[in-house]
Amino acid sequence: MAFQEEQIIARIRRSWFTLTFALLALFLSAAILSYVSNRVVDQWILYSAYVVSAGLAIFFWLIPTIRHLNFYVELTTSRLIVRDGIFGQKTTEVAIAEINSVELGRGRKLTLGRRNGEPLVLERMPKAKLIAEELRAVAPLGSGLSA
Repeated sequence: MAFQEEQIIARIRRSWFTLTFALLALFLSAAILSYVSNRVVDQWILYSAYVVSAGLAIFFWLIPTIRHLNFYVELTTSRLIVRDGIFGQKTTEVAIAEINSVELGRGRKLTLGRRNGEPLVLERMPKAKLIAEELRAVAPLGSGLSA
C-alpha cells in the first residue's frame, strides 16, 4: 500500500491593511510618551502616562498583531486548514472530499458547505477567488462544487 504525500498548494494570510488601527494606536502611544517625557516635571503624571501608553500598546497593537500573525488558511492536496485565535488555538481542518459547495459572498466572504456539519465561513479573505479556484481544481470531478 502506497501513501500519497500531502503537498501545500497555497497558504494565505489576511492583508496587512487590517493592522492599520493597531499601527495608529502604537503611534499614539509613542507620541504620548515622547510628549510627556520632555514636558512634565511631576513624577505621578509621568508614571500615569507610562501606564496609559503601555495599555494602548498592549491592548490595541500587540494583541491584534499577534492575532493577525497567527491567522492563515492553508490549502493542501487533501484538506483545508484554517488556523485562528490569539495564539493559534483554534484550528479547523476540513477534508477536500467533505466539501460539497463553495460560495463567494460580498465583502470577500467565502462559505464552504460541508456534507457532515455546518458550513465553514471565512470572512475578510484577501484572495477568496483564488481559494475557490484552487478548491475546484483539487476537488474530485463528481463532487458538485458550485460558485
